[in-house]
Amino acid sequence: MTEPRNIAKYVLFGATGFVCGAFLQQQISIKNLYDAIKRDPHLYNIRQKLYTVLSTFPTDHEARLWNRPLGLKDKISQLLMSTLFKYFVPKPLEQPGANILDLLKYGLPSAANLLVHQDYIMSRGSETNSASWLCEHFCTDSSPVEDQQLSRYEDVFVPREANSAIGRVFRQPMWQELERYVTLLVQECGSVYAYTGPIFMPKTNGREQYWQEYIECGNTATPVPSHYFKVLIVEQSDDEPTLEAYILRNEETESAGELCDYRVCIQDIETQTGLRFGKDLQVPTVTLNMDNIEIDFTDASVSEPI
Repeated sequence: MTEPRNIAKYVLFGATGFVCGAFLQQQISIKNLYDAIKRDPHLYNIRQKLYTVLSTFPTDHEARLWNRPLGLKDKISQLLMSTLFKYFVPKPLEQPGANILDLLKYGLPSAANLLVHQDYIMSRGSETNSASWLCEHFCTDSSPVEDQQLSRYEDVFVPREANSAIGRVFRQPMWQELERYVTLLVQECGSVYAYTGPIFMPKTNGREQYWQEYIECGNTATPVPSHYFKVLIVEQSDDEPTLEAYILRNEETESAGELCDYRVCIQDIETQTGLRFGKDLQVPTVTLNMDNIEIDFTDASVSEPI
């Protein structure tokens, strides 16, 4: 007959093994979730709920996700888990695709219809059948290439059945100058986040009559963007990142003036698109006069911190 002392010992060993196994399983599940979050923006949006479902023991999941400083309890847990993962858990295969944690650093303009590709993340508009915005991150070892950028924009912003009217601006010398400016920023500063997308402003004849331009696209009518925007977040070593925003009219005729003439205030892009880009900033004042965009640089600085 087993002595009560031995029974207690077996129960203790069994309980300890169960707790350790449950803790290890939680850590494996959370680690797999982190890997999945890097590929799927929808999982990122509901990660807090998933933390609750997968967690039996409380840990600072967000600090681990973003590699922020951990408390003593989490440090001990991290050290224990790193040892167990090294010797007992097979290393997962590398998954191809963009790491959205990098692209999510400054948030996303919207959360609808998100698609993740190898080098960027985008939101597809349900009514326009093209991208509402495109988010890219350029650094010194992945600078933008003009021909590749043009091909990418035509892929994401121009539906297959549509004609070139949808993306006329991309072949403008001024837009190409804007792309070269982005490349220069990457070379000089090392890291630039770029958000690109269409604006749909109605046309007017000046007599309180407004209309939207459409073209036939297969069996549907597709709206033609009146303008395209580009928002840049520029990181410079230890300095605060700065934000710049530009709007160019979507037309074939060559734009006049200098690139700085098309710099605008971020709030105007947000008003015209319904998107959101970080904090409210005070850059050049933009007013709408009929269908013309008027820019006032009187009180604007070259760049404003985020």
